[in-house]
Amino acid sequence: MKTFVLAIALMCLASRIGAAGPTTVGSPLDSVTPASRVWLTGSSNVSKFSCRTAGVSGTVDLQANATRRSMLSGQNVSNAPSLRIPVALLDCGVSAMNRDLRQALRADEFDAIEFHLDSYDVTAGSPRTARIAGRLRIAGTERAIVATAAIDADTSGTLHIRGAHVVQMTDFGVEPPRRFAGLVRVRDSIVVHFDIVPATEWRARGR
Repeated sequence: MKTFVLAIALMCLASRIGAAGPTTVGSPLDSVTPASRVWLTGSSNVSKFSCRTAGVSGTVDLQANATRRSMLSGQNVSNAPSLRIPVALLDCGVSAMNRDLRQALRADEFDAIEFHLDSYDVTAGSPRTARIAGRLRIAGTERAIVATAAIDADTSGTLHIRGAHVVQMTDFGVEPPRRFAGLVRVRDSIVVHFDIVPATEWRARGR
């Protein structure tokens, strides 16, 4: 379930710093605001569904590579989860579906879905896009993923990192939920949508 991403917002600020040398971008604490949203969409053999979550959090500490190219690249040097989604707060709007999803994700053993950003490449121009490489952990299984996100500002000037990523549940050892003796079967593919709003106190700082 993926997607996921985050904190590339400050990559935009990093591009203003220039190419004098490696630069760390952003504060390593509270990188994601409560306005951030993550939701999952999928389908069964009888209907479609959408599951939303509250309590999204994450931490990044970005170090930009020295470059004079039109593309900005760098690494996340924080060991903390870049994006953390509490399984208990996933809400599909139907209590039975919530229960089945938490059981499938083994919420009693693994209380969160986590994404750790390893590296990023951000293109210049408008709209600005980012290629994000990292590791996604679901139900105790970790897999490397690469996702794409758009970085833009809304009418109020608030920066957003938006995108979607398709995940196969069985790649993480998760058996898609079934009900009524298998008559209702959730399909393996889940789309993870994200709209991450970085903390406004992020700042660029030289190292």
